[in-house]
Amino acid sequence: MREFDGRRYFYFWHYEREGGRSLRKEEYVGRVDSDRARDDLLRKIAAYHGKAENEFARRRARIERFIAQNHTSA
Repeated sequence: MREFDGRRYFYFWHYEREGGRSLRKEEYVGRVDSDRARDDLLRKIAAYHGKAENEFARRRARIERFIAQNHTSA
């Protein structure tokens, strides 16, 4: 949330990979007193977290496969 001239606004910021670098992206969502803006913000947060959860699961599975392939019990 940011405030300009006494009015408060929602901004959604997140990080994206671009060219091998992590860049902060910021997106205007709407005024804090707007039900639509609040709903849009919650949808954006849920979608972002869903993508992060999927990426985490993918990385974890890759690590677990590596462990299973290279560190079997003797």
